[in-house]
Amino acid sequence: MKPSTSRFAAAASLAISSTALAQSSIIIDVADPVLMPGQSTTVTLWAAFPAREYAMAQVALDLLTSVDIESWSHLELLPPMNRPGSTPGSLTSFGIDGIVAGQINSPVTGALQDNPIAFWRARYTAPTDVGSSFDVHLSTLTSQFDVYIESRRPDTRSYLSTLTEGQATIHIIPAPAGAVVLGFGVLVAGRRRR
Repeated sequence: MKPSTSRFAAAASLAISSTALAQSSIIIDVADPVLMPGQSTTVTLWAAFPAREYAMAQVALDLLTSVDIESWSHLELLPPMNRPGSTPGSLTSFGIDGIVAGQINSPVTGALQDNPIAFWRARYTAPTDVGSSFDVHLSTLTSQFDVYIESRRPDTRSYLSTLTEGQATIHIIPAPAGAVVLGFGVLVAGRRRR
């Protein structure tokens, strides 16, 4: 009897999670990686750190994008990685620069120990005037990746030297020809009724 496809998917997901937890890495999660003109998707950045460490402390990076920087909006840091001094970054010609996210390891409550931990989110909207398919390549360039070593203590350790940078792709495809023809037909029908 053959194992089901969902079992393979679950095993693959578990393998990816285990790999991510064994090392330090940035994960770029694209909710909908295939878009038609005008459609949007949410892009979330996650930080994974070695399981032996206590919690994520601070990450600083740039999100590089190959095209369409004007298509990004709603840049935000996700709690608790939005401590004072953090910033969701700013749009530049190369991507989103200066993303700084971090959480406080409080002497009373400690820090959130999620691993991986989501720390940043934004919306990407495909241009409306797409004539042919193209890809938006995303990658990270990290300058700081620090983790807390113990609960309720400020001591940190850097894992920048062993960090695996994030990579992802958003595929933009033009609207199917049938949808364009149908849209044109509705427009013509609407004009005839007037």
